[in-house]
Amino acid sequence: MALILLAACAPPADEGPSNGDGLESVIERYVERQRSGRGGGGADALSAEAFAAEIEADRLLLEDARRVGSEGLSLEQDIDRRLLIGLLESDIHLAEARRPWENDAAMYVPSGAIGRLLGPDAAGSPAERAESLIALLDGLPARLAHGRTNLGRPPRRFTEAAVFQTRSTLEQLTGGLTALDAGVEADLATSGADAVESLEAYLRFLEEELRPRSDGDWAAGKETYDYILQRRWHMDTDADAILERGRSAFEETEALAQEVAERIEPGAHWTDVYERLKDDHPPADGIKQGYQEPMDAAQVFVRENRIVTLPEGEHVITVDTPPAMRRSSPFGTFQSVDAFGEGLEGRLVLTPIEDWMTPEQRAERLRSHHRAWLPIIAVHEAYPGHHVHALKIRENPRVLRKVVREPIFSEGWGLFTEELMFELGFLQGDDVRLTQLRNRLWRAARVILDVSLHTGRMSFDEAVDFMVERVRFERYAAELEVGMYTRRPTYVLGYLIGMQEIADIRDAWIEEYGEPAPPSEFYDRLLSVGSIPPALAREALLGG
Repeated sequence: MALILLAACAPPADEGPSNGDGLESVIERYVERQRSGRGGGGADALSAEAFAAEIEADRLLLEDARRVGSEGLSLEQDIDRRLLIGLLESDIHLAEARRPWENDAAMYVPSGAIGRLLGPDAAGSPAERAESLIALLDGLPARLAHGRTNLGRPPRRFTEAAVFQTRSTLEQLTGGLTALDAGVEADLATSGADAVESLEAYLRFLEEELRPRSDGDWAAGKETYDYILQRRWHMDTDADAILERGRSAFEETEALAQEVAERIEPGAHWTDVYERLKDDHPPADGIKQGYQEPMDAAQVFVRENRIVTLPEGEHVITVDTPPAMRRSSPFGTFQSVDAFGEGLEGRLVLTPIEDWMTPEQRAERLRSHHRAWLPIIAVHEAYPGHHVHALKIRENPRVLRKVVREPIFSEGWGLFTEELMFELGFLQGDDVRLTQLRNRLWRAARVILDVSLHTGRMSFDEAVDFMVERVRFERYAAELEVGMYTRRPTYVLGYLIGMQEIADIRDAWIEEYGEPAPPSEFYDRLLSVGSIPPALAREALLGG
């Protein structure tokens, strides 16, 4: 009897880690890999063996994530568990279906990294940047050798893109190395010369060997498309239903655009009215200020109307695109704050109108920065758009939320803010409204074209014609736009479909809790959830 009592009082045997501990361990491993880059980011990470090892590592991590049960997890932990499983499943599926190491010749050319190191605003002293550049250039011959070994029969459009990127990178190097005075000129010159020689040889390989056999297919196919929607984004839908949503939104938005155009110029088609709006733009030397002023005004509006709670000291500035990156980034980009850092400065990076352009090129580029466009970009990129979202993501203690950037939320939020700031009265005037609707029409066209291209409903040339005829893109811009769709299936859905999903979450919140007063009561919570699929964000806010 004493033995029985002693046994009953004894501490339980080691039952192993809890589900919570197991989940955090898997997440920690995933985050570490995401932050360190593929295989540590070295040239050998681009070998066929390294890609196979990466897929196997994902598969092992997925098995560990699947072994974690939901019992004992908080709602936030269980959301992370399902989020991580969906990401890993999708990454494995896409890698095996798309096989980028065999089909994407551009991935072997680190043009972005080279351009950033050559830029005048790059982090670090000139000497530090030069050392980093030397290391990058010294690894370039091995990177390109892996490309020559791995590439099979890629899509011709992918090969053409790689030819353009390789030529642009050669221009960056030949024009940028001499401008970097870092006290290591001899080493940099040697590394630069070797890199240029390797790039020239790679360009010959692309043009003479790879281009003739580039007859592969870039279409993802309906199975892969549906897989991303359902497994990665946790949506109860498929490509066919998403296509119908895109078509419906296009028709609705086109009708709204025509209504606004009638108020501006009765009897004119909206596309003609919009084209005339573009004639009103800042001078070439006033572009940065043209964006800075509405960004500053949007910041004040967001603070005064308590739309989102902002930390003290945050701000957004406009800077020039580094010279070495201007050909590949003709308009600009946005740089958000680091999710793991402490900085509070976002940067709208704008490519200036340059002297080498012809008068016609300068005039057309200036028209793309017209005055009705400027406040919309200020909203979308800065307040309360991507800059604010990046700041709020930091507030979530879940480390997985700091590395996940799903476009179905991040890009959806950017487009959602345009309508939000119109509703609240910041975006005003029929010229601005027409521009906003034109941008939404463009995003609806993206849904139609992306689904149609990857499920065999439309050819590349048909998609370009659609953008030219229905959204009034210049043909060269339409070709660049559609080319991006072929490389990143489902990404561009994020804008319109994400906007719709976020609007549905807001409607559900209002139905459950009433209109938020102030608006930050809802938007603070929404944005701090992270950039996760809206289906999971809805659970985080509404509990299922």
